[in-house]
Amino acid sequence: MPAPALPDPRASRAVLVGVSHYPKLGDERQLPAVQNNLERLAAVLRDERVWGLPDGNCTVLHQPDDEDAVITALRREAEAAEDTLLFYYAGHGFVDPAVRSDLCLALPGAYEPGGAHVSISYRLVRHELRLTAARVPHRIVILDCCWSGLALDGGLGETGMPATAIEGSAVLTAAASTRQALSPPGMTYTAFTGALLGILEGGVRNGEPLLDVGTVFTALKSELEDRAKKDRRIPMPQLASTGDGSRLILARNPAAARPPETPPSEPPPPEAPALTGRALADRVLELRRNGRYEEAHRLQRQAARAGDAQSVRGVAAELRRSGHYSQAAELEKGAN
Repeated sequence: MPAPALPDPRASRAVLVGVSHYPKLGDERQLPAVQNNLERLAAVLRDERVWGLPDGNCTVLHQPDDEDAVITALRREAEAAEDTLLFYYAGHGFVDPAVRSDLCLALPGAYEPGGAHVSISYRLVRHELRLTAARVPHRIVILDCCWSGLALDGGLGETGMPATAIEGSAVLTAAASTRQALSPPGMTYTAFTGALLGILEGGVRNGEPLLDVGTVFTALKSELEDRAKKDRRIPMPQLASTGDGSRLILARNPAAARPPETPPSEPPPPEAPALTGRALADRVLELRRNGRYEEAHRLQRQAARAGDAQSVRGVAAELRRSGHYSQAAELEKGAN
């Protein structure tokens, strides 16, 4: 099996959709954090340290007019993608009373009760991902909305597969099919996307160099479980995948385990100060008394080459005694 690789950002596309303002809903139902979600997530996906998507490969739709605007953008990017296609939605999730298993991604004109029809059915998104994007090797869906788990366990479609399943893909949701997502008042991001951004930017400590969807999901669940101890309203994320969907690479891991560094070799001990004069003569004599003649001879020659006058005389005398007169003369000449 080939080693996992980061999706080629030049051959990948992302479509980020979000609705923060719903004119027909009350103040308490507005989601100002969603706009922050979109802006920050786009910046993170474009960051070279995370993925490095070129600006033109990341389409952001904030407050899209209608479902055609979303489908047109998704279709365009699906046709252009050659490696990975990422679809993200943040906003309200509604359930169509007529089709209880159908998740509706609320567009700006949506309202409750009875306004689910002014939304985009996830079935349409699924249709584009399964057909228009059929040749795209990797497809990832991230849904940050209430009841988003319906994208995982909907009714059976015409093919006998779950209506929301996408072959060879991963679908990551903020909540189960029976839970609402959470956007705490005053918080910069929604609970789910805030945790996701933290993982993408900060990484998974001591993990692999690349973050796959399964690893991101595990880290998300751990982070949100800790938060839920203080706020029980926080739902747990859900993940469904087909094939090797959970192993789809999503980003680099800034906190990847580093290979152990080779400890620097110990520096050689500092050389002992060069002996000269009386100290040198005493050391040479000591070595000879202990029978270490070769060491004494080598020490004296080293000192002679370094210019110690007494050593030069001693080595020169030794050379003459052995008949090497020219060498003795050269040594004495070099020392002068």
